[in-house]
Amino acid sequence: MYFAVAFICYLIGSIPTSFIAGKLFANLDIRTIGSRNVGSSNLLISGGKTVGIIAGVLDCFIKGAATIIFLDIYISASAYVLLVGTVTLILGHNWSIFMSFKGGRGIATAYGTLIGLQMWEPLLLITVLFGVVGRGYVYKDSAVWCLGAIVSLPLLCFVFGYEKHVMIYSLLLGCILILKRLISNYDAIPKGAVKTTLINRVIFDRDIFSKDSWIKRGLV
Repeated sequence: MYFAVAFICYLIGSIPTSFIAGKLFANLDIRTIGSRNVGSSNLLISGGKTVGIIAGVLDCFIKGAATIIFLDIYISASAYVLLVGTVTLILGHNWSIFMSFKGGRGIATAYGTLIGLQMWEPLLLITVLFGVVGRGYVYKDSAVWCLGAIVSLPLLCFVFGYEKHVMIYSLLLGCILILKRLISNYDAIPKGAVKTTLINRVIFDRDIFSKDSWIKRGLV
């Protein structure tokens, strides 16, 4: 059961939703423009709001939430089978077998898995504090608030008394998402700028401080 769920969930996670949507609806290869991230955030900026939102919704509610709900309700998967499924979904999205083991950042899919696991209290707090208040009124760079959500999720799970497998998932999820930021899509780090680049990647999810300069690569 564990191997089958891991294999299937990895393949589902590997489906490059944003790459496909970019090709079909915007005639774009998002691997070569903007942040070059194969995810809905890059598609939203490079291909337009409509196609970006569609890809994000598919990643969140179909790839993430629906897959976990199916495992839980129709397969009656145990807690740790669900754990394997959630982790491999994110691994597939971030390192897709169909994209030469490159991929997106996993935020939308991760959010969907939290919905599938019915983690309502952390979801509500993260959405309101980091999404609405933080991103909306304090600082417009969403990458910073995503990092805040990633770091705070295990603490929120502990505060609200979630089961052990959920706690483990929240910790593994944080490690996976931060690792993805660090190694990006295997982009080379400029000589003499290793420390600065890695700090920028962790905090801002890009190699340089300026978001505008970063996302406009390939667009000008």
